[in-house]
Amino acid sequence: MFSKLNAMEDNCQKYKQQVNKAKETLAFIEEQLYQIRLKLQKDSNNAVFHQELKNTTLDMTITLNELEHSQNAFEQCINKHSSVK
Repeated sequence: MFSKLNAMEDNCQKYKQQVNKAKETLAFIEEQLYQIRLKLQKDSNNAVFHQELKNTTLDMTITLNELEHSQNAFEQCINKHSSVK
């Protein structure tokens, strides 16, 4: 029984780490978006900056989806773990 609980805790920890990593990535992407917007304020017609904005916005969407998935998996793991106790 003890090893089963440890395995569940390890799985939950994996999801928690994924959540934390996604949050770190989001913070990085938010800073990128801020910098791109500053560039666009200075040169609003620059095609390279618009492409950077498009790519970074896509990265943000993907990371938000990953965060949501990891949070759901973590919550399910915690709920499953707490029901075993």
